[in-house]
Amino acid sequence: MSKVSNLVKETELRRTLSDNDTIRLWESHKEQALLWRSIALLQIPATFISIIFCLVLWSTRSVTLNVPAKPLPGMYTAQEIPDSEFIDFSTDYINLIATYQPAVARRQFEEARKMLWSKMIQRFDSEMLNTEIRAIENTKRTQIFFVDPTKTKIERKGRSVELTLVGDRYKIIAGKEMPVVQTSFTITMSTIPKNTFNKYGIVITNVVLKNLEK
Repeated sequence: MSKVSNLVKETELRRTLSDNDTIRLWESHKEQALLWRSIALLQIPATFISIIFCLVLWSTRSVTLNVPAKPLPGMYTAQEIPDSEFIDFSTDYINLIATYQPAVARRQFEEARKMLWSKMIQRFDSEMLNTEIRAIENTKRTQIFFVDPTKTKIERKGRSVELTLVGDRYKIIAGKEMPVVQTSFTITMSTIPKNTFNKYGIVITNVVLKNLEK
């Protein structure tokens, strides 16, 4: 009888252990089910928010195309260059030849010569670097030319541009101030192939000086 009792007890113990294992397994699956349910509940609104965000990005998108810059031409025509460039170029030239002191006049004239072209260079060498510079150095003449910007005129003539600058010339010769002279400079410009020192290729082909009556 004792053996039978022992077998019954062992069977009951095993049944109890089996029931406990089943409960633990069920509880484990229940926890996993709750976890996945929570994840699903969080995922649904997150998905909707992501969709709305993507729609907002799509509706507010902007397309930016990086187009390479147009290659610069080897030579500009006068029509391709704005008036301001011709005005600046001619003003620089006039400031070099019309505003000076005896000590620096020659250097300024030589620098102005680089802005000339063709026959104008020969004329400049004869009139300015030969005759005019000697008169400046011999008489110790100082000159200042004030441009009146309200009287500046520019006219385009085919491949050339004609610019007129008007202003007052003040001269001091041997320490004596001379009467003020109203003067106009008419500068004719054209273009040549551009280079490192002349980005637009502007050159001066003619200059006419005229004293005006006030």
